[in-house]
Amino acid sequence: MTKNDIYEIFDKGGSLEKYFPSYEYREGQLFMADLVRECYETNAIAAIEAGTGIGKSFAYLVPALYHAMQNPDERTVIATSTINLQKQLYEKDIPMLFRLLNLSCKTALAVGRSNYLCIQRLVAVRNDVSLLAQDPQSELYQLNEWANSTDTGLRSDYPGKLGELWSEVLCDGDLCNTHKCEYFHECFYFKAKQKIKEARIIVSNHHLLFTDAQSRHESSIGFDEEAVLPSYNRLIIDEAHNIEQNATSYFTAEYTAKEMLRQISWIQRSGRFAAKSLLDQLGEFSPDPELFDRIRDDIHLLSGEVGTLDQYLLGIFQKNDFQPVLIKAEQQSRLAEFAQQATKVAQASGRLAAKIGYFIEHTKAPEEFATKVNELMVRGTRIAQMSEVLTQFCNFSLWGDEIHWFNAESFRNTRSVQVCITPLSIAPILVEALFKKLATVVCTSATLDLNDAFAFWGSRVGLPYDENRPYLTATYSSPFDYQNRLMLLTPMDAPMLAKDNEEEYVSYMCETVFSAILSTGGGALVLFTSYSMLQKVKERLQPRFDKEGLTLFSQRDMDRYTLLNRFIAEKDSTLFATSSFWEGVDAPGDTLRMVVIVKLPFNVPTDPVFKARCEAIDNSGGSGFYQLSLKEATMKLKQGFGRLMRNTVDTGVVLILDSRVIKKNYGQYMMRALPESFHPDTETAGICDKIENFLYAGK
Repeated sequence: MTKNDIYEIFDKGGSLEKYFPSYEYREGQLFMADLVRECYETNAIAAIEAGTGIGKSFAYLVPALYHAMQNPDERTVIATSTINLQKQLYEKDIPMLFRLLNLSCKTALAVGRSNYLCIQRLVAVRNDVSLLAQDPQSELYQLNEWANSTDTGLRSDYPGKLGELWSEVLCDGDLCNTHKCEYFHECFYFKAKQKIKEARIIVSNHHLLFTDAQSRHESSIGFDEEAVLPSYNRLIIDEAHNIEQNATSYFTAEYTAKEMLRQISWIQRSGRFAAKSLLDQLGEFSPDPELFDRIRDDIHLLSGEVGTLDQYLLGIFQKNDFQPVLIKAEQQSRLAEFAQQATKVAQASGRLAAKIGYFIEHTKAPEEFATKVNELMVRGTRIAQMSEVLTQFCNFSLWGDEIHWFNAESFRNTRSVQVCITPLSIAPILVEALFKKLATVVCTSATLDLNDAFAFWGSRVGLPYDENRPYLTATYSSPFDYQNRLMLLTPMDAPMLAKDNEEEYVSYMCETVFSAILSTGGGALVLFTSYSMLQKVKERLQPRFDKEGLTLFSQRDMDRYTLLNRFIAEKDSTLFATSSFWEGVDAPGDTLRMVVIVKLPFNVPTDPVFKARCEAIDNSGGSGFYQLSLKEATMKLKQGFGRLMRNTVDTGVVLILDSRVIKKNYGQYMMRALPESFHPDTETAGICDKIENFLYAGK
């Protein structure tokens, strides 16, 4: 594909303008598409910030599609952070481009295996609890009916809700009999995998991308061979501002009491979806009549040791107000009791795994029980693998620069502990396992650059890693008229939250948020940094919303997808939300007239991974606050700000109720990162008049 081809498609009077009635020429989109083309041509790595409204999806899809058509032996993977964007690309954007440009090549959607229904496991559950399977009101009956009609078998395509049943029937690679399975030719996962193999463009996600990269890196599998994904050599990473966060989560090794007990329960329990336990089903085939009694004893002992470790760690959390705990090298001497109990868990799990291994090796089970025998082996192996994290954590003499920490998670009014080991930096992993191995890598997002030539973002992910490798960077500003269509309000007298003024602070937020929403008539997204503050404000304001006849939605009222659809559908509604809603909310038009940012989105200073990374910067002579905390918060602020204007005719208000953005010296740094908009001086008393004059004067 040549530069001329790009111009013929994206320039004024080009193909897109001719055949796409609502298309608007955008210079930034044209230049971005040409830069992506250049990356393919020169085997470069690129970092591209494409402001809201640029149309970055089309800008990278067109070069990728043309390259796929002209180079049938090559494959491009496009990885997104969210399922929403992944499905939008595959179901909407790519088919639209094919239609408009009269192009065609094979494409496929790639999601993790556990997203697919396993027919063999569904049949097994159905046979185990046949009466439940015949009850039209049961979720098992309804799932079975859907399984007979679905083309994809994807959980996201299931129209109802699925509780614990899904864990019984999802596709699990370790439990799969592959070609030996009698349902192999009907298998949703393997049909999807075959389609992925045939595709020239695969639309995937960050998690699956990292799964594939890790598999290749650990097993020395080249990108010219099949691993989790088929062979490929070109990669486009959208929503690339999330690479570090998603890679950190993926590469964290963890032991969780909840998951350990869950694996144990798979072995010994019967229940709603299993009439007999694995042990009961396989006991008669044991080479030693007493072996399964000893396995049951080991399970009982292991469960007890897990419970004792759980209680010890919960005691630590109680003293720390149930906040996560960073464990530093100098604190190892205080972990003797933890190490002793963790070792007992590891030893008990080792004994259990050994007995299960002995059974697997010597079993006399007939072929029809092979699936159950394999499941028992898988459960035993997973128990042993989880305990390896404990062993690694307690091997203090081998600690490197990894981050060691404890976490407590809540689940249905119970607390369970996690023991975690996280890489201090994911940059070396990304460079060695991904960036160095591929011919082209394009990283793009609406928020990558902080007016520093991508230095902050690049330092977090390891780019550029080599001065000899072409590394192209570009920022394409949004085409939206922020100066005339967006008013930014930052009241100078907004109070800052402190221990001695929480009541005053909450009262201020309630009054100011509610008054501002009355001024807009609803149509507001209110972004919080903590769910507890959201709840406090919601509890006080809900009666007032009801009295005014205004609809108030709140995060956790329903699932994210339903919540966003309801908010968008009800034009004058208001949505209170936290972290995940700072990005990925797309509500163009009058649905969203105001975004309220209650507090600047600084990371919680007690977060162990964040704290350890800040301290590492401090210890090397830098500033963790200025080099990490401030820049992460600024990146997130850009995301929150970007929720408001989604097309060229949108008009609205962004209200930041954190006076630090005005009073602190770093506030100006954060403000400079935002698009330049109409920003009049204001105090709280003037907010409502300014909103009403801006939105409704002359209407």
